Amino acid sequence: MEIDWGRVIGIFCGFLLSIPAVFLRLIVRFVTLGCGIFYVKNRSVPPQCLMDPKYGAHKFMTVNGIKLHYVESGDSEKPLLVFVHGWPQFWYSWRNQIEHFQKNYHVVAMDMRGFNDSDKPAGIENYFIKHMVDDIKGLVEGLGENKFTLVAHDWGGVVAWTFAALYPDMLSNLVVCNLPHIVALLEQRKNGWEQALKSWYIIFFQCPILPELSMMAEDMASFNRLFKDNPNNDAEVKEAYRFAFRDYKTWNRTINYYRCTTMKIYENFMKDNLSKFKIKVRTLQIFGEADTALSVAAAKDSAAWVEDHKLELLEGVSHWVQEQEPDKVNTLIENFIENN
Repeated sequence: MEIDWGRVIGIFCGFLLSIPAVFLRLIVRFVTLGCGIFYVKNRSVPPQCLMDPKYGAHKFMTVNGIKLHYVESGDSEKPLLVFVHGWPQFWYSWRNQIEHFQKNYHVVAMDMRGFNDSDKPAGIENYFIKHMVDDIKGLVEGLGENKFTLVAHDWGGVVAWTFAALYPDMLSNLVVCNLPHIVALLEQRKNGWEQALKSWYIIFFQCPILPELSMMAEDMASFNRLFKDNPNNDAEVKEAYRFAFRDYKTWNRTINYYRCTTMKIYENFMKDNLSKFKIKVRTLQIFGEADTALSVAAAKDSAAWVEDHKLELLEGVSHWVQEQEPDKVNTLIENFIENN
């Protein structure tokens, strides 16, 4: 059996980084709280906001052997918009967009594999980027469509850029929120200190177990830290996120998205398909400039990899752009689509 040295090196570096970044903090909290640091509330009933019928019907479709959950609304005879969330999120991150666009479009907001109510297969290799791309393709085809607009954020953006590279003929428009073009991002991480420093958590996520425990500690207090720069994610919203990430399995499967990026299979995929990442689909990129994980430089560099590219920078807006400034984001998306 061949050793995947990228994965081995990633684990080693992750452990080294975890000592100052996470482990010492956990020790201090353990001394303060004792075993209470491991407390996670039992959540068996979804918050009412997740069951609100105004967001549409909750449905399932089996694609590529994976049962995917999605929320569907609007008129199925109208143009299809598919919304794909980031990490650590799920379909509900698009709640403001669902309400806005369902009036004039067929709207589908999905849970990617590993997230919320979609299947959560074990194994890092099950979160190889091509699998998530083909999940979207299968879902759209299962809906009886072959052309649609893809709207994505964060990790959903990684999947969306890749979808546009592999299946450009299926897309009328591509909209990506706070995720630069993959190649531009990798180049900035390699050549620029800002993006390299901002990506520290990806190295930490290569560790087994520790990242999951860190995110779950103190009843998932991590959501307070993650959303501190987004006042629109209030107590009700954060409780919805805690419900969706209520167990170790969900954290493990979704962090596996990051772990798979250090494997040889991902490196080879990017090398073999590099030419396809010159995106031919007309693309709107929306980027909150106050993102603490992704650099504005990488967002600007994305233009070199897209034939028809429009970048909208939102000053003072965080990574959670579609939740923090829903009206601005909705207007930008709507104008872009309608001016096609």
